[in-house]
Parts: sequence; C-alpha cells; structure tokens
Amino acid sequence: MMMRENEKSMRTLAMLRYQADRYQSVGNGSMCQRVNAEIRRLMSQMSESSKN
Repeated sequence: MMMRENEKSMRTLAMLRYQADRYQSVGNGSMCQRVNAEIRRLMSQMSESSKN
C-alpha cells in the first residue's frame, strides 16, 4: 500500500515540476513560485512519511 502512495506522490511531483517549468518559460513568475511551494510541501510530506 505504501508503494502505491509513493508512486502517486512521485507522479504528482513530476507533474508539478513540469508545470513549474512551463510557467517559468512563459514568464509567469508568481504561478511558478506557487507551484514550487507546492513541490516543497509535497517533498517534505514524502520525507516525513518515509521516516515513519
């Protein structure tokens, strides 16, 4: 079960990184920052769950 959640989180992370790159390429800095904040939140959540 944990593997499936981790796989889902990795897919979400990849999608968010793609979105951040797209926003940055079109010059939408505020949305890029929001997506990067979401990436950081998800990564910290993943690291917390891996410690447990």
